[in-house]
Amino acid sequence: MVGRSLMTGISAGLTAGALAFELSRKSQRGKKKLKARAGKALRSVGSFVDELSDMLR
Repeated sequence: MVGRSLMTGISAGLTAGALAFELSRKSQRGKKKLKARAGKALRSVGSFVDELSDMLR
């Protein structure tokens, strides 16, 4: 009886831990992608503004 409930508790804890680890890892990857995309967008806007200012001269 005690052994079975102990094994159930351990397996539930491992499952919850693995799920939490995967979610935290996924959010870190998402943050890196977001930063990379934001950087590309800023460079693109900067390039556009430079070209526009050259056209207006």
